[in-house]
Amino acid sequence: MSAPAAFADSRPNAEAWLEGRYHEDLAPEAERAIRAAGLAWARPQEAERHLAEAERLAGDHLAVMIARYRYALYTHDFATALVQAERVLAAAARRLNIPADWREVRAGDADFASDAPQVRFFLFVLQAYGYVLLRLDRLDEGTDALRRVTELDVRDQTRTRILLKVILDRAQAAEGQE
Repeated sequence: MSAPAAFADSRPNAEAWLEGRYHEDLAPEAERAIRAAGLAWARPQEAERHLAEAERLAGDHLAVMIARYRYALYTHDFATALVQAERVLAAAARRLNIPADWREVRAGDADFASDAPQVRFFLFVLQAYGYVLLRLDRLDEGTDALRRVTELDVRDQTRTRILLKVILDRAQAAEGQE
């Protein structure tokens, strides 16, 4: 598979970039498909075809799930982004050996104050999940997810408190105008 024509014309190193490796535990063909999807961003059918190929090759790999989430989010397909966020959230919970349902996660389930990458990843994924719910106008659910992030993230590493404050302030202002 060569670089998409539009990209290859503008960047002489496109082929080398497509062959690059970041995820040692991901099949090279799947990583190439993710990268090709990124290059095909402006051509949705092509991008989606590459993402489907990555999923066929390594659908349970976090890099593939995250790529699918990001593509859906950036194209404002929030319903699909939510499905992908749920998949990533479940995988992040498994890696920490904590409850799969974020509503059941408690501060003592992991060292949420640590800088450990897996902990931070879970917190950021839960934040992203809450954000997507908000974009779907599922305000109560989204706010609940963000509140849980603030309860777990005692050091506010994710900066979710300010996001939640803005959301709650806007909701309060809207109620005052009714």
